[in-house]
Parts: sequence; C-alpha cells; structure tokens
Amino acid sequence: MRLKDKVCLVTGASRGIGRAITLTFAREGADLIVNYSKSEDKAKEVANEIVKLGRKALLVKADI
Repeated sequence: MRLKDKVCLVTGASRGIGRAITLTFAREGADLIVNYSKSEDKAKEVANEIVKLGRKALLVKADI
C-alpha cells in the first residue's frame, strides 16, 4: 500500500501499458483518474476493476 491515500492520473489508462500501470497503482492503494480518448467501454472496464480492488475511479475523456 505504498500509494495509500494518493490520487493518480494515468493517461491512456483504458488499454496497454496505461491499463497495467493503472491497476498496479490501484493495488498499491491509490485512487485513480482514468483518462481515455476513444475507448469508453474499455475505460469503464478498468474503472470497474479499480472499484473491485476497493479504490475509487473517475473517468475523464480527453485527448492529451
């Protein structure tokens, strides 16, 4: 729980490396801002996984 009570923003969090980083941060105790630009369904899947890990997830659509 190295990131307990921290909030992390991960760009491209709905797939690939961004998804892996997002879930790792959640496992370490962080709440997440899940950024995506196209894959809303995939972003929602990631958010659901974060919530299952007991953390909070906020979805944000933005082209960064």
